[in-house]
Amino acid sequence: MEDRDEKGWVSQIQSFSVNDGEGIRTTIFLSGCPLRCKWCSNPETWNLKGGTLMSVKQVMDRVKRDVIFFRESGGGVTFSGGEATSQPEFLGALVDSLYHMGIGTAMETSGYFSWEEVASIVEKLDFIFADIKHMDGEKHKTFTGMDNRIILENIKRIGELKKQAVIRIPFIKGINDDKENIKATAKFVKEYVKEGKIEILPYHNLGEHKYRDLGLEKYINIYGTPSKQEIEAAKQIIVAEGVKTINY
Repeated sequence: MEDRDEKGWVSQIQSFSVNDGEGIRTTIFLSGCPLRCKWCSNPETWNLKGGTLMSVKQVMDRVKRDVIFFRESGGGVTFSGGEATSQPEFLGALVDSLYHMGIGTAMETSGYFSWEEVASIVEKLDFIFADIKHMDGEKHKTFTGMDNRIILENIKRIGELKKQAVIRIPFIKGINDDKENIKATAKFVKEYVKEGKIEILPYHNLGEHKYRDLGLEKYINIYGTPSKQEIEAAKQIIVAEGVKTINY
């Protein structure tokens, strides 16, 4: 399958990832993202034609170097970004190739995509990480540039497929860390993503230098990082709603 001639833009391929799913993984960061989250740590992935133009074969040749580590650790390949679904044909070709090789796949997604374009891809994935950045649609639009309606509908559909799923909350002080939002997120996951878990990702500003390197200083926003106590309190709210928490 890796002889397919689809090409796409790859921001980075990272081996030996241990925070993007089970086991040792290779994470493929695809370029392009429809959102402009004010806390984004990967602005280099915004541009759809950023990074390096690669063929399916080139990517698969790179992935094959790591197969022994997948076999021994129960790992595989995770697609990230940007937003991996911004390049559905390329993503689909890569997932098909890995599927036929028996390599496990996961995807990290904002959830902002056309379900019709991506449904057949999602069905082949073993695991999905999906963000819920805010449950309030207007606040979501203020901080990401887009409403959350499509995102929540897509997460519902993922839940209907009964995929292994983790809902991630990028936890940002003063933005989405209030009890009402955390509780609403947990209730949503409980209702629509059966057996789904929630992972809290505390805000960090480690990507700030990237904005300066790219000449994007005007997009720099610095927020507060939640304390361990605040993170633990949020987890307690989630668990009280009947949803398990997890850390990768």
